[in-house]
Amino acid sequence: MTKILVIDDNNDLRDSVREILTTLGFEIITAVNGKEGLELIKQNTPDLILCDVAMPTMSGYELLETLQKEDEIDYIPFIFLTGNSDRRDMRRGMELGADDYLFKPFTIDSLVKAINTRLEKTARLKKQSVEKLAELRQNISFALPHEINTPLNGINSSAQLLKDYHDSLTREELREIADLILDSTQRLTHLMQNFLLYAELELISKDDHKIEQIRNSDRSKCNIKNILSSIAQTISSNYNRQSDLFLDVENVFVKIAENNLEKICHEIIDNAFKYSQFENPVTITSQRQKNNFLKVSIHNKGKGMTKEEIERVGAYMQFQRRKYEQQGSGLGFAIAQKMLEIYGGSISINSIYDQETQVDLILPMV
Repeated sequence: MTKILVIDDNNDLRDSVREILTTLGFEIITAVNGKEGLELIKQNTPDLILCDVAMPTMSGYELLETLQKEDEIDYIPFIFLTGNSDRRDMRRGMELGADDYLFKPFTIDSLVKAINTRLEKTARLKKQSVEKLAELRQNISFALPHEINTPLNGINSSAQLLKDYHDSLTREELREIADLILDSTQRLTHLMQNFLLYAELELISKDDHKIEQIRNSDRSKCNIKNILSSIAQTISSNYNRQSDLFLDVENVFVKIAENNLEKICHEIIDNAFKYSQFENPVTITSQRQKNNFLKVSIHNKGKGMTKEEIERVGAYMQFQRRKYEQQGSGLGFAIAQKMLEIYGGSISINSIYDQETQVDLILPMV
């Protein structure tokens, strides 16, 4: 039975709504103010909340603000009941995440219609999430056996060498085998982390409410120059190619969480060095775009890609178990793409086969 929480300090209205909705087959629980309602929400987890705006102890706005901070209950459909038709108040409620408004006095038909509309929308979103999760599970179960072969083979072959020849191996040979095992385990760890991250991003990308929360978060702001400089210098040093790095990026803030921007930049810049040769430059530049966006371009002289390879880059190709020589780069690109889309940005590849590749990141500025 669908459970609805009615929060209102008007006893007559609260009892009337409870009687009507109970007759229609809903399970109804009630509260006289936001504070009492919050306790009931935590105890009962209703399917929908009908809440008055102006109440003593805790107002409807204060309750909704509190719920938005609770990850486990912020998804509950929330409808305000108000006697104030001022559009400024209505806008405030919508900005806080309210799903709808009902202005007092309201009819039974308008009440039932508002409830059914929100419940149907929630049911559709849950169904889509379940289907998407099932698809991800299937895709990952197909992809993992193929993608983990390379690092697992490295570990297995090294272990076999140690087992068969441990008495005759020199210190140098033992060190080489240990390095191979370490490299393989690090690759395997990175691969598993990327698969889990991509699955999480896929689910977030289907949740408009979650996307709005992420974009409006205080943490979604960082200095692009500082992050790019730090990551690019670290990666170029790892490849012993500090002299190949050319960096010219504006000192501006972009609307994206620091840890997410670090992940995006690391995946793209690492590929730029990995698939280009020593003494071939990797250039990172920025340029302001219209509508307060910043374009960051990562350019390298290297293998390049055909149009077909560009189209195949992404997690879908990995999930289809097609062999691509740049193992793992497709998933890293797909992660960067999903992250940027969640923040309202984008990513694109332009390449000339056997010559050069340029990846453009479009980032919203503060």
